[in-house]
Amino acid sequence: MSSLGRWGLGQSGPLRSSPGRAGLRHLDLSIRARLALGMAVITVLVVLCVAAVQYLTLSSFLALGERQRLELLIPRIEGQIAGSRTFTSAVLARANLPRSVDVRVIQAGRVVALSGEFPAIGEGLPPGYALRGNHNVLVRRLEVRGTVLTLQLASDVLGVVDPLRAYLNALSVSAPVAAVLVALLSFAHAGRLLRPLARLQAAAAAVGRGASLRTPLPEAGRRDELGQLARVLQTSFGQVADVREREESFTRAAAHDLRSPLSALKTRLQGALAGPRDPGELREEIAEALCDVERMRRLTEHLLTLASGAQGVRLRPLELAGVVGEAVDRARERAPDTPLDFATRGDTTVLGDASLITHLIQNLLDNALRHGGGAAMRVSVTGTPTGATLRVSDSGPGVPTDALPHLTKPFYQLDAARGGEGNGLGLAIVQRVVDAHGASLAFEGGLPGGLDVVVAFPRSGPEAEGAAPD
Repeated sequence: MSSLGRWGLGQSGPLRSSPGRAGLRHLDLSIRARLALGMAVITVLVVLCVAAVQYLTLSSFLALGERQRLELLIPRIEGQIAGSRTFTSAVLARANLPRSVDVRVIQAGRVVALSGEFPAIGEGLPPGYALRGNHNVLVRRLEVRGTVLTLQLASDVLGVVDPLRAYLNALSVSAPVAAVLVALLSFAHAGRLLRPLARLQAAAAAVGRGASLRTPLPEAGRRDELGQLARVLQTSFGQVADVREREESFTRAAAHDLRSPLSALKTRLQGALAGPRDPGELREEIAEALCDVERMRRLTEHLLTLASGAQGVRLRPLELAGVVGEAVDRARERAPDTPLDFATRGDTTVLGDASLITHLIQNLLDNALRHGGGAAMRVSVTGTPTGATLRVSDSGPGVPTDALPHLTKPFYQLDAARGGEGNGLGLAIVQRVVDAHGASLAFEGGLPGGLDVVVAFPRSGPEAEGAAPD
């Protein structure tokens, strides 16, 4: 099973979740359908809210209009009453009132004039405008020729209700039509928006089926949320590829390089047990076995460092010159006959992992000691405006210029030029540590002799995942 398969990436089928949550939340609807349904519901809610405001506003305007209409009739009725000697219903008939309006005139608590079928409303109404039963009623006090009259005008509420009912009927048709139209348009627009996501899904599925994890994903160049998702996936696939390559490298290296020392150790131990040995021979056999064990220990450390990459790197401010000086002292103890000069200049404070940097320096020094043939060595640490530079120089046989770019490849060895024992992982580990610190590695020199290894550390550390400053 591929790494993507283990993590559930790249599968083209729908993602599975708990039945209860999936059933209650989305009913297994696609994003496109959910968007269309959601927009339809939102449209209905918005239309209803707007309609409620419009209904209240329209009702208020209609009621105000009806009151103004009744008030405009008062001067006409007052004129007819003032021009007549008596207050009778015939006077109201001559006022040519609308059919929807009925009038009642009250004098001293007694009805003296009545038009049409005035509704059954109490006579003792206070002055003003109010809704009484199914009628709009306007009550006014008039003084005609010294007589105080109460004028009551009543109109049917149908003048207000009918327009409101017509508005509601129109709303009952327009709201569903708007919801359906918005749902269809949203469904079509969502399909257009999700088309790049379908391409991204197809590309991720292809990676899961065995395509290269480093294949560029579509839509990664976009600046929207989809582009961010594509870049995150592309970065994640790259990290999975790094892990896979480290696993393969570790497995290949373990199978390749542990076989020889294990076989040699087994042969020596079998020889020691094959027959009687004097103490000198046994001591020699044990010493050779210890050399094989030490070789396997160093090889295992190298393999673990090579497999871990930049994971677990903790960057802290450290004085690079101090770390290098300690490693140089230990190298002098291991090789007291090799001239080893050390110099430092300027501020060499950088952000780094002391353990990994120590491993890097030890590998460089061991490489120079192993292949330098006992020639003089020089180590220097120089502070720069942007960081610090480490330089390890030896005066050994040298390396062909065309071989310099290959020195950091795992298992690459150049025994013919720089004879000695090794597993070809030292400089590969140096390159890994350099990458983890955002530093740069360069090789200078060539035949006929000498090699300079230059590592430039930045002052601020790398901007990469897995290397977190503390």
